[in-house]
Amino acid sequence: MYATPHHFPHLNQERAILSQLGVDLLELKTNDPEEIGALAKDAVALFVQYTWISEATIRQLEQCQVIVRYGIGYDNVDLKSAGEQGIYVCNVPHYCGEEVADHTMSLLLAAARKLVKQNDLVKNGEWSFVDRIAVPSLSSSVLGLVGLGYISRHVVRRAQAFGMKVVAYDPWFPKDQANALQVELVDFTELCGLADFVSLHVPLNDETKYLIRKETIASLKDGAVIINTARGGLIHEEDVAEAIHSGKLGMVCLDVLEQEPPSPSHPLIGLENVILTPHSAYYSDRSLPRLQKMAAEEVERVLRGEDPKNAVNRKWYTKK
Repeated sequence: MYATPHHFPHLNQERAILSQLGVDLLELKTNDPEEIGALAKDAVALFVQYTWISEATIRQLEQCQVIVRYGIGYDNVDLKSAGEQGIYVCNVPHYCGEEVADHTMSLLLAAARKLVKQNDLVKNGEWSFVDRIAVPSLSSSVLGLVGLGYISRHVVRRAQAFGMKVVAYDPWFPKDQANALQVELVDFTELCGLADFVSLHVPLNDETKYLIRKETIASLKDGAVIINTARGGLIHEEDVAEAIHSGKLGMVCLDVLEQEPPSPSHPLIGLENVILTPHSAYYSDRSLPRLQKMAAEEVERVLRGEDPKNAVNRKWYTKK
């Protein structure tokens, strides 16, 4: 089996787990789709981090049983083509829920308490702030969560600890479970009208691409804060920049961008009411080893003939 280029220090955990099956793990040095397909032609499994795995690549993977994406998102793999060729595509959705929820709340708190602006005042020799910075009370604020999945539910607990009311848009989440979480389910338009803070927790697909754009921004409360720790393509960045300039949005806090790393001319870089972090929400000293271990265990399950836990392309999957 093979791993495409990655940012891990080593793949020792994966090798230790899979060696028990008599399988070797080799590392590819190329992101070229044709080269990957040719080199991994006889691979039984493929580990992928950021490399794009296209239909053309997948058609060359004659022996492959599973492609595991190191992470939660899976928009860099052609799910349909893999499924039709009898290849499971799996992600690792539960390796960093606490970390991403912590990062989401860190961004929310920084935005609410105006920490960056206050820090800048002090650095510039100023101490008075009361008449210059409006700081909302969190206990009278509403957090709107778009998506109520694993990570989002961790955010719920954190936000409620600060006394926030939480509403959520998730058409597939059971109402009784939302009630148990003390979260009110609303439609997307209603969420936009209610929320002081909107946090995105959905995958990137055709339905969610540019979910936050000029039309939806118009339906938000004036001064609302947008937080995104999910996928950059959920937000139309030029429209958001325009809304920051006009004052329609109070602040934008993003851990993910559509193109990473961004160019120096990116429309959000340098704006006063924008916080950008370098796609770091997933990270802690424990999350990456956990990610590698869980990815290897998913491959192990498939190679043993067991059902994978986190296949994301089941609706297209056809057994070889």
